[in-house]
Amino acid sequence: MADRKQTSSPPPAADRKNPEWKWWAFGVAVLLLLIIVLQNSQEVAFKVLFIVDSSAPLVVLLLFAALIGAVIGYTAPILRRHRHKTRQEYGKDK
Repeated sequence: MADRKQTSSPPPAADRKNPEWKWWAFGVAVLLLLIIVLQNSQEVAFKVLFIVDSSAPLVVLLLFAALIGAVIGYTAPILRRHRHKTRQEYGKDK
């Protein structure tokens, strides 16, 4: 009976600290973005698809571009995993 009993031991220290580098990388990226944004506060003119011709502070445009990049960087791996799982379910992945 003792071998049927499942005991959960705490994970090793290396496993618990594995995602810590991601928080450091995120913090460094946010800090660099903040430095770049604060140094670029001038007003700039921009065009969107040759339709909208406007001007805005460069800070807003940089933050918007960073937000778009973060959304793409977050969703692309999720969509890729979903596509891979779907292909496996239909037997198309060898």
